[in-house]
Amino acid sequence: MMNSSTTLTSPEIAAHAAAGVEFRIVDPLADADWDTTVSKHPDATFFHSASWAATLKETYGFPCRYIVAMKNGELRGLLPIMEARSWLQRARGVSLPFTDECPPLVSPDVSAESLFEFAVREGNLRGWKYLELRGGYDCAVNAGPGTPFLGHRLALISSSSEIFEKFESAVRRAVRKAERAGVTVRFGTDLQSVRAYYRLHCRTRTRHGAPPQPFRFFQSLCQRVLEAGHGFVALAIYNEKPIAGAVFLQFARRAIYKFSASDERSQEHRGANVVIWKAICKLADAGAAELNFGKTSMSNEGLRRFKQGWGTEEYPIHYARYSFARRSFVKVDDLASGAQARAFAVLPVIVSKWIGRAVYPHLN
Repeated sequence: MMNSSTTLTSPEIAAHAAAGVEFRIVDPLADADWDTTVSKHPDATFFHSASWAATLKETYGFPCRYIVAMKNGELRGLLPIMEARSWLQRARGVSLPFTDECPPLVSPDVSAESLFEFAVREGNLRGWKYLELRGGYDCAVNAGPGTPFLGHRLALISSSSEIFEKFESAVRRAVRKAERAGVTVRFGTDLQSVRAYYRLHCRTRTRHGAPPQPFRFFQSLCQRVLEAGHGFVALAIYNEKPIAGAVFLQFARRAIYKFSASDERSQEHRGANVVIWKAICKLADAGAAELNFGKTSMSNEGLRRFKQGWGTEEYPIHYARYSFARRSFVKVDDLASGAQARAFAVLPVIVSKWIGRAVYPHLN
């Protein structure tokens, strides 16, 4: 399966080697069996898949430096890393860029500490400015407080009616209101559906004070992910016009509610609510066991309450950044709010889109 072996020695790595574990740096895009191998790990998510790696690499050009630990031909540990380089910043390792969370995959044979140690040695060799870890390391390597976020996940193993009854009453009323108003939901995996969603996406991102991703990202997502059967776009339609939409990504039996957008002028029709509900039904019918609602900034209490309203389980997510210059972890502020967000919120959408194309490679 694996390629590009890198030999590094340390007490921790040596101990694993003595137990028959081999650490390597690999590119998942060079392995046709990557997804099959990774899907066997019980904690694997869409963000560990080759489809996500292909989307990021094709859009932004980041090379893969995935750390794997193998034993007897089986994957025993994984820390996905991409090497981000741009003229604005020096090289840095990120696990993974533009990803809500990507915790390491571990086993009784391979610890998170050993994967982190190998990553630090790789970063020293390649001259990284920092290594950013997104989930799963706050306790394992004494990373300190880091940057805290919240995650929310919904179990889908019950019937649709049982899932619906776990929603808060306000959510149930919103779904019923949308249905009574004649709002329908259309699912698609084609570029036309993606374009319809992207128009809503640009409007919403600008309203929330953030530049939208370049459209080439969504083009790649369509080709590498949606058309390959790893997700779909859901659009709420009212009077033959999309008024809300969302992008859902899937891998094995897990799904993630990755992007969402709406036209604020049609807010009273509750398109966003019915999109989520119909997607939940679709995913549950297809055998998905869990829907993750993505990360939420600690400062965004409104979004937190919205996600809690769907009967989700809340859990902590910690980002940790290791500085190679300081040889220690450093705290990084969450930039989801503040002056820069307020500035973007007043820009015309066309200007926000241009800024997004220019700056996104530097924002990971």
